[in-house]
Amino acid sequence: MKKTGERSTSRVRIDKKRDVRPTVHTELKEVIYNLAYITEVSVMDLVEEMTIHSLRSKRILSDLSPYFVRDLRINNVLYVGHRDAERLGPTSGGINFVRVKTRLNEDVFSDLSAIAYALDVRIARACAILIEDALHCQYFLDGYIKRYLTSNITDQQLLELKKIFEYVNREENFNVSWATLLSYIVREVKEPMKNIKEKVNNFVIKNWRE
Repeated sequence: MKKTGERSTSRVRIDKKRDVRPTVHTELKEVIYNLAYITEVSVMDLVEEMTIHSLRSKRILSDLSPYFVRDLRINNVLYVGHRDAERLGPTSGGINFVRVKTRLNEDVFSDLSAIAYALDVRIARACAILIEDALHCQYFLDGYIKRYLTSNITDQQLLELKKIFEYVNREENFNVSWATLLSYIVREVKEPMKNIKEKVNNFVIKNWRE
């Protein structure tokens, strides 16, 4: 929609992105940086994906809804705000909190702005809340790791990993996820290697084919 006073010749680029700099606890920052390093993506891209996941997750938004002080309609769902709702407030200050950076396209930024308005917090604060919720969401972490592994290893390696899953998960006390498996591979394969393909191949050879 054209804004009042805006020249008719001006256009907003579809791919234009907006900078957002959420403030997070140093422990959360380290986890984000480690996950980005392990999966060979930039921190900026990872934070963007975490934000998008939370914005699209009805479970996460439902968990946040008790803190909405204003009504919010997102993803065709209406969340009713309450003026007396508990406020999440600004991020705590001090040396234990640092900023990370991401860039969001206009649609995502608009949804994030709506969340911030409903929570009555700044946009950066809303982003910090969403990325922390994403990191504590098993569905996000497992789905993210699975997509990464399946797109960076060979079909044969993927087949071998699935065999490991089936074998380990036969026991009732075990429930191995893709995230758990990647963490185990990175921890167990000590040799310096260039990429995850080499680590997976080394892991499969040493821990399964023998």
